[in-house]
Amino acid sequence: MRRPLILAVITLALGTAFIAAPPATPAVSADDIPAIQESHYAVIDQIASWDARTPHSRIGTIEGDPVAGTIEIGWAGDVPSEVRAMARDAHSRGISVSFVEQESSGAELLEIAYDMAAAMPVDGAFAIGIGQDELSIEVPTEAAAQAAGSAPIPLEGDVLDVIGDAEDAAAQLGATVSVAQTDTAPINAAATPLIAGAAIDPAALAPISTARTNDVSVLSGGMRVQTQFRNGAFVSCTSGFTGFHGHQPVIVTAAHCSDYADDRAVRNQAGASIGRSDLVAELNDGALPFDLAVIAAPYDTRTLPRIYTGDTSTVNITSTQITWPPAGYQLCSSGQVTGWKCDITAGTAYVTCYGTPRGSECMHVQRVMASGPSAFCLGDSGGPIVSRPTAAGARAVGVVSGIRGTGSNCAQEGLMAPISQLGTVVYGLQLHTLP
Repeated sequence: MRRPLILAVITLALGTAFIAAPPATPAVSADDIPAIQESHYAVIDQIASWDARTPHSRIGTIEGDPVAGTIEIGWAGDVPSEVRAMARDAHSRGISVSFVEQESSGAELLEIAYDMAAAMPVDGAFAIGIGQDELSIEVPTEAAAQAAGSAPIPLEGDVLDVIGDAEDAAAQLGATVSVAQTDTAPINAAATPLIAGAAIDPAALAPISTARTNDVSVLSGGMRVQTQFRNGAFVSCTSGFTGFHGHQPVIVTAAHCSDYADDRAVRNQAGASIGRSDLVAELNDGALPFDLAVIAAPYDTRTLPRIYTGDTSTVNITSTQITWPPAGYQLCSSGQVTGWKCDITAGTAYVTCYGTPRGSECMHVQRVMASGPSAFCLGDSGGPIVSRPTAAGARAVGVVSGIRGTGSNCAQEGLMAPISQLGTVVYGLQLHTLP
């Protein structure tokens, strides 16, 4: 006999997943935050990388507060002495690392979430939040699904059976499953298609705030790019980060910007070819699909380790986030519609399913929240998300995946595809960074 599902027909409040700062915090100026975050990232990367090399990952949720100087790491089972030694070393440098006991690891919960997404009998948009010993299933209301152009998912029959199976699997790990209906739906953030052969009218595609437009032989992140979809239309996105796959120069972008397919023609805003989509099969079609792909540029293309924050202004890329980005840290993004802004905070991990004409596309992403009116808008997809820059530059953290919206072009809550997922699937692919 199945246990009753925890079903709450509510509208989820935005921002509830982020850690609150303790009442008493040290005096930290805004100028100090970038350097503090870099020191926190180094500690988290060290501990998470150690865990990744073990036979069975035990790490869970990670949340930090750069103002308070604290990091909380969820851990399933006993924390190894090697990891505790890393925490003591961080404490000697003014960073307080504490461990929160969890019954289940993030990797175990992610596997259940993926299995549930694959088994869902309805091709509609929904999301599964991965928290501390909890999976939170977020199903759009019928009105929200229709506004987002997605098929509604009825909470009945086979759908409840799939959720029940996920609940049973989670219970075996000591975790719980909750279900809520939301008035928002996950939507990928690619812009309105431009029909093949039609005149290119920037104003008709998006109210452009930033992004370089017409480069061909010298490429960077933060550029406007257009990919030709199966129907012949060109869809507008923003380029993420430059890199190399072997000797091939590439630009990292979102898989949905490539119509979830390899070998799609990609051009700049002026209509000149800059390459073709690639590595979608490896990054998006495997057992653990990610919203990541690359634009393979010609071998004589020059790529630069920077992103555009305007038509001429740039920020250097100095490093890459090599593990899952922790929640609670401040990020910046560059998109052709929302422009350059540093009002984003990293949140919880998600498995998100976007509705498409060919069925649902489900992938592992991360929720982010903007303090301003919009995290991302349609057209920002694939654009770079970085740590708050220091004087030297910024750390590559992710690319824009989507929004959680109500059918409008922009939303305060966004979804990011972490760049750390690249190295888990494609060997020999690395970002172009300054030495």
